Amino acid sequence: MRKSVLAGILAALVATNSNALAADAIVASDPAPAPESFDESRFYVSGFIGAAFVDDNEFENVVSGTGLVVDLDYDTGVFLGGAIGKQLGDFGPGSLRGELEVSYFNSDIDRLDFTGNAASPDAIIGDAEFSSVNLAANFLLDFDAGGVFTPYVGAGLGIAFTDIEAVYVPGPRLDDSDTNFLLQGIIGASAPLNDNADVFVEGRYQRIFDVESQRILPNGVVTGTGEADFDTFTVAAGLRYRLN
Repeated sequence: MRKSVLAGILAALVATNSNALAADAIVASDPAPAPESFDESRFYVSGFIGAAFVDDNEFENVVSGTGLVVDLDYDTGVFLGGAIGKQLGDFGPGSLRGELEVSYFNSDIDRLDFTGNAASPDAIIGDAEFSSVNLAANFLLDFDAGGVFTPYVGAGLGIAFTDIEAVYVPGPRLDDSDTNFLLQGIIGASAPLNDNADVFVEGRYQRIFDVESQRILPNGVVTGTGEADFDTFTVAAGLRYRLN
């Protein structure tokens, strides 16, 4: 009888150990956890290139005390830049991300008309252009549309380092560099390229406030300073890459 009881206890212990080993084997064979996704706060870098369309504008009060103005028209320019950003988490109908961006655009001045001259428009001498290097902080909201494409909207603010150069008949020039306040709105859509990268297209509106430029005569005399806001519309395509 005693031998039967001992044999039963031994059999139970063996069965328990066998079950534990089997469970350990199942746990050990579980697949490794999936890598973090874009929605789990990974940093990313992005780059883009496209076209800039500077809205025609008017430098007001370009000659002190006269109210004379200079009207400027622009060619389509180049627009490029890059950013580093991070997903910040769920926000309302989507997920919010923030980024720091640097961008550059350059546009040739196609036409210039100074109201104090008889000629209209005035003939431009040599190359004339307007350019800006921009530093901005953006916040963007990605919407889960349930498809391949992820639409997004955003806004940013920052500073713009502007430069304008234009010489016209009979020889005066607009020539100045300035530091200005910048606001921008962004709308776009992205699609996955692989596990770590997305491609995107976007459009944006930028306003650079209170850009100033001196009007300088051929003998170097400054006759006054003009001031204008610059509105720019850009269309760009780019690549966004998530960092490990």
